[in-house]
Amino acid sequence: MSNLNYTVSSGNVYDDIGLNDSAEMKMKAQAVMILSKAIAASGMTQAEVAAVLGIDQPKISKILRGQFRSLSLDKIFSYLTALDKDINITVSDKSEDIGHTHMHFV
Repeated sequence: MSNLNYTVSSGNVYDDIGLNDSAEMKMKAQAVMILSKAIAASGMTQAEVAAVLGIDQPKISKILRGQFRSLSLDKIFSYLTALDKDINITVSDKSEDIGHTHMHFV
């Protein structure tokens, strides 16, 4: 059996690969995951969702395939609210040595 070399993740893949905006990218990824779940739960096609959001279907497809770097978190939140989702942001004291950001889909 061979020895495998590996590195344990920090919990943020964007930080692990050295991106300067890793915390923001992690938040965007979490928000897009919630957006994806909201779209799936809506029962609408990508074209129908695009019409609701005021963008074209190819842009929806790109976002859902992980091409969201150019989108602001505010824009992703606006898409969620257009799909009748509320955005609640809670700030609390950090519970570990390093502060973390978490988003939950309800």
